[in-house]
Amino acid sequence: MSEQTGAQQSWHIVEASQDSYSVIFGETISEQTNAVIRRFCALFTESCTCESLAGIVSLVPTYCAATIYVDPLTADSGAVYRTAERCAQSAFSAAKNPDAADVVVHTIPVCYDGEYAPDMKTVSAHTGLLIEDIIALHSGRDYLIYMLGFLPGFAYLGGMDERLITPRLTTPRTKIPAGSVAIGGAQTGVYPLESPGGWQIIGRTPLALYDSRRTPPVLYKAGDKIRFVPISAASYTHMAEEQRAAQTQAIFKKPRFVATGGIRMCAAGACTTVQDAGRPGLQASGVSESGAMDRRSFVLANRLVGNPDTEAALELTLSAPHIRFTTPCDIAITGADMQPLLDGTPVPQNTLVHARAGNILTGAFAVAGLRSYVAFRGGISVPPVLGSRSTNVQCGLGGLDGCKLQAGDELVIGNARAEKDLPLPHPIRLPCAGETVTIRVTKGAQYDCFSPQVVAQFTRAVYTVSAESNRMGIRFLGTPLACGKTDIISDAIPLGAVQITSAGLPVVMAQDRQTCGGYAKIACVIRADMALLAQCPPQTNVQFTFVTREEANKALQEQYS
Repeated sequence: MSEQTGAQQSWHIVEASQDSYSVIFGETISEQTNAVIRRFCALFTESCTCESLAGIVSLVPTYCAATIYVDPLTADSGAVYRTAERCAQSAFSAAKNPDAADVVVHTIPVCYDGEYAPDMKTVSAHTGLLIEDIIALHSGRDYLIYMLGFLPGFAYLGGMDERLITPRLTTPRTKIPAGSVAIGGAQTGVYPLESPGGWQIIGRTPLALYDSRRTPPVLYKAGDKIRFVPISAASYTHMAEEQRAAQTQAIFKKPRFVATGGIRMCAAGACTTVQDAGRPGLQASGVSESGAMDRRSFVLANRLVGNPDTEAALELTLSAPHIRFTTPCDIAITGADMQPLLDGTPVPQNTLVHARAGNILTGAFAVAGLRSYVAFRGGISVPPVLGSRSTNVQCGLGGLDGCKLQAGDELVIGNARAEKDLPLPHPIRLPCAGETVTIRVTKGAQYDCFSPQVVAQFTRAVYTVSAESNRMGIRFLGTPLACGKTDIISDAIPLGAVQITSAGLPVVMAQDRQTCGGYAKIACVIRADMALLAQCPPQTNVQFTFVTREEANKALQEQYS
């Protein structure tokens, strides 16, 4: 940790994970802190370019910090640290009086009427304000975007009038329409995608604030401002039609992927998705990394068939699909043992196998492990979204229409080839329900907020993987930590971050996690062990043990050698 203090400055750097550093500029949400963070991000980005710093993946500003994500095997940690220190020192003096002319203000039209504002009367009753006064107050000021997260393009806004403060819904909605403008406590914001949520909806914008086909996909960035402008229902309808027409035209301009030969899903299995190496580098826009949960088995499958390490494959969770080959293809199956059969004949795991046109690949429920990978020589050709073919079901991104595969879906086999043969990683050990595995972790961003007694309890405890786990987070059952309240001001969430919930139990944040969150992170699972954890079925017992960053990097290097 590096720390600097002074009359008007205080900042420090923590290692938030094996592959990230958080430069923390304060403990309160304020425009002054935000100005320092914005200046730091500008200086650091400029320095990375001028100094040709290798291994920088992304820079994510949040309320009180900026998190630097790096490739742990290529980044010079000392150089990154020194550059961050120098830029943090400079950011304070340079951002004392930010120039308002440098701030971009985005105008967002909002219809506050009728069906677009289902909770307007609730807000009126709670605040004692007339509806016209609510509209005037809500649209009467500019809102600073402190950060993006939760969903791609979801802006955390500051500056709402205190008279509009309204509690969240007692029972959250399962679906909030994209474009909904809402109030949650002392915050206001816009849902860029359809999603669950508990905020009070007071309007809706016809603008597509997030569109994966657009460059950039999000209309705004942290540090910009938003101004809401009231419009009529008629104007909303007209603008929404223009948006739909523009989106339809964009769809027709996309390259067409026609299934002329590949595979057909006869039955989909419990959860089968297209995954590749993911889309890192977009966290600042609220877009999660995604990609294969068990990266080691995924890479092994691709190398067996002669594909690049990043090529798209199928990820099978819990049970196998039934796949009919419409063209001959070499395949490899790795990861969980789902007892695969090709036309009734057992298929060996971790081996190159040839399938003929008309063959049917079947399987069963996993008898060891949880996730299996099927790679096809040439890869899977679905349209890339934001540079990746990985499926993120929560956000409707990638894969085949952003969804889990279903019976009747067809996929095209591509023509990708690796430039050279690479060594095959050893197949991962497959845990079974009831056994205990040890998962290595480094210190998390809020490690120092937990007492030594709580840290000791965390490492002594044996937790059980919950059936409620998914690609967003791996949940655990067990004895809660005696740590009290764990809420923090929302900050960045690295892959593998071990959040401690208000119930005192850990959740390990996985590939489709949200990019920021408000629970303290005691630890972070090392990259090499995320693959093992991804293979732990429900009822697997897990014990965490701390290692150094150097030990974590060594384990990652050894994984593929």
